[in-house]
Parts: sequence; C-alpha cells; structure tokens
Amino acid sequence: MNRYTKQQKDKITQFRTITGSSEKVATDCLKTTGWAIDAAIDQFYTSGLAAQAGGLDLRAVEALYKRYKEPDDETIAVDGITRFCEELEVDPTDIAVLVISYYMNAAVMCEYTKDEFTSGLIKLGVDSIDKLKRRLPDLRAEIRTDNKFKEVYAFAYNFSREKGQKCVMLDTAVGMWQLLFSVPEQRWPLIDDWCEFLTKHHNRAISKDTWLQLFDFIKSVKPDFSNFDENSAWPYLLDEFVEHMKNKRGGGGQ
Repeated sequence: MNRYTKQQKDKITQFRTITGSSEKVATDCLKTTGWAIDAAIDQFYTSGLAAQAGGLDLRAVEALYKRYKEPDDETIAVDGITRFCEELEVDPTDIAVLVISYYMNAAVMCEYTKDEFTSGLIKLGVDSIDKLKRRLPDLRAEIRTDNKFKEVYAFAYNFSREKGQKCVMLDTAVGMWQLLFSVPEQRWPLIDDWCEFLTKHHNRAISKDTWLQLFDFIKSVKPDFSNFDENSAWPYLLDEFVEHMKNKRGGGGQ
C-alpha cells in the first residue's frame, strides 16, 4: 500500500475491518467510489462482491429460509418473521429490520418470498444469524446518511401497502413515519404535529405522491415555514398542514 496516502491507507484498513475483505477488494471498491468509505461499503454488499469475497455458503442461506418459512407455504410469514427477529435479538419494529427488508426488496410487510429472503442475505453478505447480528450496527449507521435514508424512505411506501391496495392506510403510514423519523440524524421536529394533524383532519389513506412530496418538503422547508412558498405545487395536504400549524402557533401568516 506504499503508493497510497495515509488517509487512503486508513480507509483501506477501515473497509477491511468492517467487511472482512481482502486488500485488493477493499482498494478496488474504494477507487470505484472515489475513496468514499460509506459508498464503497455499500457497493461491496449490494453488488454481490460480499458473496464472492466472503465465500458465502449458499446452502446455509437456503437452510435459513427453510427454517423460517411456513410449513405449508413457500413464504416466510408473520410467525417466521417473529422467530427471525427473536433470533436476531431485535424488535420487529427496529429500524434495522426495515433496512433488512429494503435489502430484500420485500414487496409487502410481514412477508418474505424465498427469492427476497435469500437474495437479501446474499446482498448483505451473510449466511448465518450471527453474521447478520454483526451487521446490525452497520445497517443502523447506513440509514443515518441522507442518500440511504432517501432510498429506504421511498422503499417504505410500497412495502407498507396492504396486498391489492394502491395507497397506504393512515395508521400504517403514521407508524412508518414515526419509525423513519426516529433516526436521530433524520429527526423532523414536526413529525408528531404532522401525524396528529392527519389523524384529526384527514383520516384517509396516504397516496404515494403525498408520501414522496413530504420528504422533499421536510428537506426544503424550515420548521418555522419562513421559506414556505404558498405558490409552490405542494400537495393540498401539505398546504393545509402549514395553515393548521400557523393557526396553532397563533397567527395565519408571517
């Protein structure tokens, strides 16, 4: 590693410590991502390199699927997911479980197909519960970054829909928002006000447009609404929310 700077050498060491990969794999991933450590680690796990570098036992991955799947069905349902979480020693509502479901690209909540479960573990570079346990701190750290949080946030909408439904039921959306914005680095000061407003004044399913636009709203509009443009094309719910909050604070405008 003589031809690399001290900072680059440190990143190679850090990458190898986290992933258990070889120096060559670490260096290649870091070069590809412009020496961005988080992006390099993400690429390592999502590109399939982890399976190659770590020598994953695909039979062990298959065995895990069989361990949790329903006896008379090919899916892992509520009972299996409950056992899966118990063995991981996490609550099913832990944010890490949502990130795992994101890596599995699970279509609906409380169910994993064989392909979703096995491909997700391969992407994560694990073939045992113990290995996945060791990845949990990394998964919780990943969602603290804006790029990964945005991806998981977008994934969460379809994931939260009931089978056959186009929209997310309000109580499910509120629960998912509360979970997502419990991440300290992504905390929205108005999350409780937003959920209370919807429960009292909307009480209907949440559309995908509202879900995605809320993310943009949170990232661009200050909590005091001082830079809120009433002429912008926000969904009507967000316009109503701003008006509601201004009235609640004791005035209809600045």
